[in-house]
Amino acid sequence: MPNTALEANLRAIGDGARLEQLAVDLLGREGYDVDPTGVRGPDGGRDALLERSGKFGVLHCSVTSSNIEEKIRSDANSAADYPAEFDFFIFATTTEIAGVKRDRLENELADTYGWRVHIKDFARLRKDLMDVDNHDLAQEHLHVDPQNALDDPEQDIDELYEAQLARLRDRQPRHGELVDEEPIVAVHVIPVESVSDPPGMIATDLPDPPKYRSRSAGSEGFGDFAITAPYTELSEGKFSEYVCLDGNGWVEAVTTKLTMERNGRHGIAWFIDKEIVSLIDRLREMYQTAGIYPPLYVYITIIDAANYPIEKPQRVVGPDTTRPISENVFQLKRVKIEYWDSNIALALREPLYQLWNRIGWRNGSIHYSKNKDGTFEWDPYQS
Repeated sequence: MPNTALEANLRAIGDGARLEQLAVDLLGREGYDVDPTGVRGPDGGRDALLERSGKFGVLHCSVTSSNIEEKIRSDANSAADYPAEFDFFIFATTTEIAGVKRDRLENELADTYGWRVHIKDFARLRKDLMDVDNHDLAQEHLHVDPQNALDDPEQDIDELYEAQLARLRDRQPRHGELVDEEPIVAVHVIPVESVSDPPGMIATDLPDPPKYRSRSAGSEGFGDFAITAPYTELSEGKFSEYVCLDGNGWVEAVTTKLTMERNGRHGIAWFIDKEIVSLIDRLREMYQTAGIYPPLYVYITIIDAANYPIEKPQRVVGPDTTRPISENVFQLKRVKIEYWDSNIALALREPLYQLWNRIGWRNGSIHYSKNKDGTFEWDPYQS
């Protein structure tokens, strides 16, 4: 299936309350009477009581989760502890579950509790919303017209990134000017709703963006965006680094401070991985607090570093020879962060390996370790 605007907005629907409202309206079209209970679990899950044709049941809702099968089992076990006896159990989620696993789980829960069990996962919700009789619900809850649903939000996201990159190629920041001539390490984070359902906030509505590397930094609003940067740079509009949060939810983080000199040779600092992973972690916290939901698309770009290798720690043994990046604009592989509980470091491993491979480190970044079973762990080098 194509990655449509309907799919993107469904994945980014947000917390359990919005998903419950959508599920309740869809079930109403199927003949259910719904009595929302307003019960919310620690992860945002919600449930409501249902009745149809004299049969009673419960609806549980939970947004995208990386461990959805255990979440469904846990919620079913909780429903079994209710004082009332149910005839059916319905679970709605924006997680996409393989059809065989979904059917097997429905049968397992039916055998365990004696209920009729129906899991409205991502695929079933999408199918319901593509039904012409439910197009109004897609427009009401997801702000998208299914008749135009083949619009590709990922293409729009790529175009938004490329537009910002075109400006940075000329060393032009979002506001003011860049004062250093060192290479730029730019990170762009674009939530899907930045293009599918732009919030259009002004600076006073925005949270303060996290700082990039500076120990001391402040934040200031500029109409429809906010910037966090070192205090002096912020007041003068002359930046060596900044983090800018746009009113539509996307972020541009720029620094010229991830270089180092050793023995007369300039290079990218070996701790670049740690700084980027830390920044994305803080941005995730900002988005979660602000109610801007995954998926988040991450772009890492190294600009004006064609002649720069990576300078490794002195005690680390590396390849006999290293080479410079060799491109004025080196764009790393785009990363899609699907869940709040995604492991950010592991999600960013491939583009960071791409960077280290480029300068001659065949085994990738020094900040990861590989287990015997072929899996990887974030293992940042400590100098």
